[in-house]
Amino acid sequence: MAVSVGFQGHLGLRKESSLASGGAIDNWQPFTSESLELSYNNVYSDKVQATPEQVGGQRGNEVVTGNITFPLSPQNPAQWWTCGLGQDTSPYYVERPLKSLMLQIDKEAGCIQASGCMINTMTFSSSQGGELACSADIEGVGMASCTVGVPSFTATDAPYLHQEASFRLNGTADTSVTAFSVALANNVGTDLFGTNRVRLDIPAGKLVVTGSFTKLFDDVTERDAFLASSVRSFQVDFARNTKSFTIYCPKIRYNTRPANIGGQSEFIMETFNFTAFVDDPATEKSIRISGDTA
Repeated sequence: MAVSVGFQGHLGLRKESSLASGGAIDNWQPFTSESLELSYNNVYSDKVQATPEQVGGQRGNEVVTGNITFPLSPQNPAQWWTCGLGQDTSPYYVERPLKSLMLQIDKEAGCIQASGCMINTMTFSSSQGGELACSADIEGVGMASCTVGVPSFTATDAPYLHQEASFRLNGTADTSVTAFSVALANNVGTDLFGTNRVRLDIPAGKLVVTGSFTKLFDDVTERDAFLASSVRSFQVDFARNTKSFTIYCPKIRYNTRPANIGGQSEFIMETFNFTAFVDDPATEKSIRISGDTA
């Protein structure tokens, strides 16, 4: 039986000096799934008389879009946080303009390389019994076939687990969180072509940070905070040996707090959806990511 292509594959990265400037891949990692796709907008004329068929088929423009999901580990490359938020050193937080990524997806049954990849959205999540994962939605400039970069690549560490997470809600430790998700949306521009066939630029717009967490209903603290429309904070830390990874939203407000009661034998779980914000953009950041790399 053939081995899964996903099992064999790995991903190469490079932070580009300018949009789609290319260069040599300088870091590698495993990935869970990818769906990068190159699309052509071909223009067909329907204004030619005396024919019932489409005429022409000239190339209008081309775009790369898709998603890459990968497990987040102590040795995870830092290019994601640099290009997703903007800082070159930890802690990473919003800074403009954002840099683009060169991505090389080696599935050992074929290798593709995509340049000028901007991170539109990035979502971190984990749940009890599972791994910490990151899912990044990509808007890119171009794609081409390439040769296999590092066919002998093997990941040397395991992903962070939910059981390794430490949650702090408004600065207080909470051990009842069963799942969480934090998403940052860069709202990148996607239709800037001018007279070019490929995108001139993919600028990042306003950063919007949203999230949610689900916890066992063991006290009314967060429910009361929701009902009072209080300003809270959310922090999750993953640590293993000397490495760590932290997501911190200093100011959040809860948007919804549904509490559905199941059967008599079930625990009551509460899910709090929130939005992160700042009062003073000059001194505050809606999200900060701190991460060690190998």
